Amino acid sequence: MTNSPTDFGAFAAALAARLPGTWTSHYHQHTVYTQQFALSNQVWDLGHVHWAISEFVLRHDAELNGPHGQRLYVIERPLKPGQFLVAPLQPSTTISYFDDVDEPNGIAVPGDPPRAAAAVTRRLLPRYQLALTAVRSNNATARTRHPASDTRTTPTVADGRPAGIAPRHTPAGR
Repeated sequence: MTNSPTDFGAFAAALAARLPGTWTSHYHQHTVYTQQFALSNQVWDLGHVHWAISEFVLRHDAELNGPHGQRLYVIERPLKPGQFLVAPLQPSTTISYFDDVDEPNGIAVPGDPPRAAAAVTRRLLPRYQLALTAVRSNNATARTRHPASDTRTTPTVADGRPAGIAPRHTPAGR
């Protein structure tokens, strides 16, 4: 745990300042337990960050807002003083657009803002961007009732299946 809310708020602001693009930090202090769920219910993680939110009372959190609607959630890492957890927040869209999209999940980072920013940039943001693209594609498909344009980078063969994937065989007589 950081020594004071100011330390945590300063860490979140320093992390935001070091991420690629323009990011802002918004600190939230929780005076009662239920306040922690206002933002944590939007966390896009079924791993370590989800566990921390469901098992611990959080004194505070921070929301980082970045380019292209990206949002990150920052909390202190329970049981590991001087470390933090950073997780993506879901975009504000209907939940059905998340079908077949893997959670990008959060990561643990050190309390050193330059090292934390490097880890977020290298490990979290690429997964988050892929998941956001998939959700937005699902949303576009639902609005137009037509599949979004194919953005696959996997080479395909003549029948449209990815190269290296054998065609399905049906039993004779069917």
